[in-house]
Amino acid sequence: MASAEVLLSFGVGLAVVGLIYAAVRLCRSQASLPPLLAELLASRVQYALAGLVFGLLAPLDMRPSLSAAADLAAAFLVGIFGLVVGCSIELRLLRHVSRSLLLLEIGYLVLLGLGLWALSYGFSQGGVDGAALWGVCGLGAACWVRQSGRGGGKKKKSTGLLPSVSALVGLLLAGLGVMQLRPGGFEIYLPLGFPSVMVVEGTWAEWGSCIVLGALVGLVVDLATRSVSSGYLYYLIAVGLLLGSGIAGALGLEPLWVGAVAGIWLVNATMRRLDILRALEQGQDMVQTVLPGVAGWALGAAFVEGGFELAFSAWILLALIAVVPGVRLGVWHGMGKLLGRSVHQRTGVEPRQLLELDDLGLVIALSLATVLPAGQGAALLAAALLGQRLMHIVAMWTGGRLSAA
Repeated sequence: MASAEVLLSFGVGLAVVGLIYAAVRLCRSQASLPPLLAELLASRVQYALAGLVFGLLAPLDMRPSLSAAADLAAAFLVGIFGLVVGCSIELRLLRHVSRSLLLLEIGYLVLLGLGLWALSYGFSQGGVDGAALWGVCGLGAACWVRQSGRGGGKKKKSTGLLPSVSALVGLLLAGLGVMQLRPGGFEIYLPLGFPSVMVVEGTWAEWGSCIVLGALVGLVVDLATRSVSSGYLYYLIAVGLLLGSGIAGALGLEPLWVGAVAGIWLVNATMRRLDILRALEQGQDMVQTVLPGVAGWALGAAFVEGGFELAFSAWILLALIAVVPGVRLGVWHGMGKLLGRSVHQRTGVEPRQLLELDDLGLVIALSLATVLPAGQGAALLAAALLGQRLMHIVAMWTGGRLSAA
């Protein structure tokens, strides 16, 4: 039986969530809203607040079931974002990537790594732990806003996301950091093999296992979706990714890598490429609703378990709101001075996008928070959520000025 204080606090939490819901409904019923409030509602920040309240005030006997549901949602989010990035690596679209965009992203990645490394020494004399630094570099790289490809014709149809060096490098670096923080090595039992037990350990063996598992997931999803109506495609993809992400998590592998390999296999092997890309695009609305709620819950649960490391959060937040946009703008203006202003148009990137932080970065923060100490995990998620919203507001206010500059 829960104590009266616990029940009272949970009742207060439910009341707060109800007030958030009522306030959102009231705001949406208004004919006109201030631009800032409209942007916040469109970003689903209310779901993050509701998840945070539940994470902080949920009774102990309810936490296991709620955590199980949150872990399932997190596995789906990690898998689906990895698959979306993988689906952008399509051989047909590689020719659409301009050299200017590649130069911009490569310059951004190099300077970002140097900036984060220097910033880590500013907060700690010996620097931040190497695995955590790899993960944070991956988070900063993956925050790059991915570009959509467009087809021809009067009504230009989306042909998927263009390949992004930053997104791929972000997945690679974040996965490298997460796998170093997880207990390494696992065993596979072979009933008909000799020897009967195969031990998989070491970086290369784990990377190879991710590739094999991701290829199997991509093959299974490809076969399962060949003769299914378009309305069920997204659900079959989600089931396949949950299976692959669950196996990867149980073995200590990186679900982001498994999803990315599955996406690369799927988009280049499937006979229903456009249907799958359309299903993934239509499912983004659900993903954008679930992601902030799960991140808010994980933040509250980690805070209750291990507190909050303010210095670590300040380091992450400073990296997201100062280093990341500063490096982007610096490389952007440097390219304009060295190669001419016309190179900006060839990248296909709008100046406002240089300040935005993609949801993929929040997914990587969610993945990192599961392997970091609870205090650091809470600090990381808080910084990622706050940094994403702050930079979105800054981009909204300064986008026109950047375009005119």
